[in-house]
Amino acid sequence: MAAKSAELEWRRQWKPDLKSSSWKTQKIGEDTFLIKSLFFDGGYEILISDLTNTWYEYLEDNDLQKRSKLLNPSVDAPVTRLLQHIQSSLEEDDSKKSQFQITFKTDAEVETTSCKFSINSELAGFPFVWKFYAMEAEKEMVVEQMTVPLLTMVGELHRRQLELFKLLKAKDKEIDDYKGHGAKVSRKHLETGLFDEVSFANTMNTSKDFERQVRHLGINAFSQPGQDLYRDIMTKHAWLTAPAEEKAEDALMAGLSTDTPSGTVEQSWGNRLPMSLISGLSPSGSPVKVSPRNSPLKSPAKNTPTATPETTPTKDTELLRRQALEKRLADEESRKEVKAKKKRKLKL
Repeated sequence: MAAKSAELEWRRQWKPDLKSSSWKTQKIGEDTFLIKSLFFDGGYEILISDLTNTWYEYLEDNDLQKRSKLLNPSVDAPVTRLLQHIQSSLEEDDSKKSQFQITFKTDAEVETTSCKFSINSELAGFPFVWKFYAMEAEKEMVVEQMTVPLLTMVGELHRRQLELFKLLKAKDKEIDDYKGHGAKVSRKHLETGLFDEVSFANTMNTSKDFERQVRHLGINAFSQPGQDLYRDIMTKHAWLTAPAEEKAEDALMAGLSTDTPSGTVEQSWGNRLPMSLISGLSPSGSPVKVSPRNSPLKSPAKNTPTATPETTPTKDTELLRRQALEKRLADEESRKEVKAKKKRKLKL
């Protein structure tokens, strides 16, 4: 129960990244592609795959504005508005509002292929075009963004299938018990036979839907239920791989027990703060205003710059959280001291 409360608190504080964004199918011309994206304040990340190659682009702030001016000189809009429109155009199901085009360019010298993905739409009544210029993603990114999640989805769906088989067999026993006491179905066509795993597997393997799935080569894996399962799996993965210290903090935020083992010296949260956050405290311990995050943590990719200390995510939010935890610990320590004094008085 305690672990569930800590996870719920962690989910409330956690900000999804590109890994937790699900893949979606997009029909472009005669071909079908898989696309996943993450839009944040000031920029975006996007992955495009044809199941043979995968391309990645990260763009933010000034570079995004420069591209917008180059592609749409007559459009003057803030970055936030541009990103909202690009995202809605990318996710738009109505092909009449947005037209998609995709082209590829091969560089023979380095043996890589780049991808140009164009979206033509309208913004406030004016023609608006956006072009994603994506380069081949590194193998590690493809593995963590597609291969491993897909294998995990297969394993989880198999586990759920076995649980459903158990449930069906239990229902058969329940129905058999009803019939043994004289119960009958009101209509003959509602009656079902006993469930058999082998017969079920043979029926599925010879069905037209099985052939259709094989022809589509797994594209239907990312229907709406598949997208939901992907997000659930990657969110759970993010929780399982979160640092132990972060989980402990979320447990405290959830109001769980913070008692420390006897004989240990309890440190204040101020002493545990990293130097990057301690520098954000005033001499009185109150927070100093920290500049907001400029960009999210980027997924590993070729020629992708790493975040600097000034752009580390949610530094100010993390500082406030830790101060709240320090106050909670101090209050609990104070209550313990009061209880101890009362016990000593009772003994006297």
